[in-house]
Amino acid sequence: MNLPTILSDPDIDGVTRISSDPSLPRPHIGIFGAIHGNERCGIAVIERLLERVRGGELGPTAGTWVLVHGNPGATEATRRYSRGGDDLNRLFDYAFIEEIPQERWSPEHLRALALRPVFDELDVLLDLHSATWPTPPFAIINDLPRSAELARRVGFDYVTEGWGQPGMLMEKVTIGAMKARAKPALSVECGQHDDPATVEAAWSCTLRFLAACGVLEGDAPAGDPLFLEIVDIVSRPSESFCFAREIRGLERLQAGEVLAADRIAELRVREPCYVLMPNDAVPVGRDMAFLARERQRER
Repeated sequence: MNLPTILSDPDIDGVTRISSDPSLPRPHIGIFGAIHGNERCGIAVIERLLERVRGGELGPTAGTWVLVHGNPGATEATRRYSRGGDDLNRLFDYAFIEEIPQERWSPEHLRALALRPVFDELDVLLDLHSATWPTPPFAIINDLPRSAELARRVGFDYVTEGWGQPGMLMEKVTIGAMKARAKPALSVECGQHDDPATVEAAWSCTLRFLAACGVLEGDAPAGDPLFLEIVDIVSRPSESFCFAREIRGLERLQAGEVLAADRIAELRVREPCYVLMPNDAVPVGRDMAFLARERQRER
């Protein structure tokens, strides 16, 4: 058996293309890891994919895999983003080109520009992340119908949507860059940063994703996920504002339950909801949790 072609991009650091056809045919299937440098599960998946391809254990059955190490500099520093830099996953609307003088650009601004042609070439994207606090794996979709269907085919238990509403983040993140190009994309929170199970969850998700895209042998176990719609962002108003008790990712709160409080105020939820990506150790003004309600979708 001939081994697939593996090509490192000569112009963009951290980008590798793999195909059984040297012409690198479509579809181009993107797998991003470490857009945030302290989230290592995606890099572990990329490294394992390359190892298995080189060993002849795995390979594309069609199309081209595009493996992308999102922020190599931040990964090397084991930081979410570079010291004194910016969150790379808030720059993919490219508004900074007009809003910030070039002399004030951080390494993340330059990296966002370097990755722009990669988004232009992709037909679908999987972006792998991990969280500060424990959470079951869940998908974030870019609100295109094809993304919701892809999430079903990959077999997630939980799928979140509604991130494109006013005040949300969609236009700034990887999957939003794909939405702007009318291409399906999934971002996946695979578990807690340092939990070994997180890497295995990311690996399993990636294999199911590649199978669902028709570029890897095997069947994706299509599921019947619980769809959750984002309804609110909780920003931390003070240093003493903390969760009322330990909160796990995707924990369900009852109506009237206190989520968080400080010496002056408390936050009670008005309706049953799920808490996504809780983290009350963020700086004041940053997002400490996202709240979501169940949403019924037509089959």
